[in-house]
Formats: sequence, C-alpha cells, structure tokens
Amino acid sequence: MMVNNGEHKQAGKPRSDKDDSGVQSLNTLIKESNNPQAAQLKKEIDDLRKERSKLITRIKESRRRLGYKEAESTAIERLLTMRKNEDKDGAKRRRIGYLKRMKAKLEFRISTEASSLTQEKDIIRKINEINGELGEALAAARLERKTEFIKKDIEDYRNNIMEINTKLQELDTRLDAMYVGLRKALGIGSWQNKQQQQQQKPRKSQQSRVQEINLEDIAVIKKKDAK
Repeated sequence: MMVNNGEHKQAGKPRSDKDDSGVQSLNTLIKESNNPQAAQLKKEIDDLRKERSKLITRIKESRRRLGYKEAESTAIERLLTMRKNEDKDGAKRRRIGYLKRMKAKLEFRISTEASSLTQEKDIIRKINEINGELGEALAAARLERKTEFIKKDIEDYRNNIMEINTKLQELDTRLDAMYVGLRKALGIGSWQNKQQQQQQKPRKSQQSRVQEINLEDIAVIKKKDAK
C-alpha cells in the first residue's frame, strides 16, 4: 500500500481521503487504524518537522549573511591593496605619530592661548590639513582592522552553518527511524520487504552451499566411474 506523508488540500474543493494520485493520506490511515502508537509517532514526527523547518530558516539566513560578508570582505581586500600600493614605502604610516602630535599641539594652543581671529583661522586651517593627511595615513590601518572583524564574522557564520547542518542530519536520522516505526505500526511500508529480504538471504546461501556440495559429489562420482 502506498502512503502519502501529508494531507492533500485544495481550496474550493471538498476534502478527500486520497490525493490526486489516489494514494491514501497518512493521517487518514492513522485515524482509521485507531492505533495509539501510530498517532503518538505521527505527533512526534510533526514536532520534529516543525523544528527542522525552523533550522532550515536559520541556515538560509546564515548563508545569506555569509554571502554578504564574503562580498564585503572581497571589496575591502581590493581597496586595502590599492591603499598599500599608494604607500609602498610606508612613508604615510610613519607620519601617523608625528601628525597626531602636531594636531594635539594645535588643538591645545587654540584652546589655551589668546589669539587673533587671523591666527585662529590659520590654526584651524592647519588642523584641517593634518586631519586630511592623517585620514589618508590611517586609511589602510582602518581597513585592516575592518577586514579582521569581517573575517571573524565569516568564521562565526560558517561555524553556525556547520552546527545547524549537524542538527539537521541528526533530525533527519531520527525522522527516518520514526517513519520506519510508523509504517511498522500501521503494517505498511518497506520495513516488511526488508525483513523478507533478510529472511531470504540465509535460504539463498543454504541453497548455494547445497548446490556446491552436489556439484562436488557429482565430480567425485564421475571420477570413480572413469576408473
């Protein structure tokens, strides 16, 4: 008997105990069997399927975020390479400390010393120039730090996906076993065929051994007759 693992419903049509292919639904079989063990197994299966559905939603979201982070990482790596090529000798990086000290001095001066409007404007202009140069010098270092953060995110997402995959495999194994138990409880399914195959295997091996013995006996008899 063929079994459908879910109910078939169509809007606007009366509910049927069979799907379009004429296969009786699993819920109908359980209901008609009045088997409490089968009903309990079906409930546990439904609960596991809901849990599996949630895990699939989570893994899809993790994969989506992973793809975004990988694309972001690629873009930043290219930009970082460009920045490093612009400062191959490292001159800009070596000026970072000097520029920070100069900026601190000018900011201290403008906040503590009495200056004319012209002098104050000149100090502000110098600070802005230092900020621009400092920004360029720090760009590569900032990109490197950002790259490290993104790599950490990528690693976390990959680990998360692996963990969810492991849980899904465990759930699938449990579901397979439960479906076998459900078919067995209902007296249907491939488990009967497997049992029959297992029972037939010893018989076949016994028959082959008997055949081998008979062939050997025949060979001995033929030799005796030849003498």
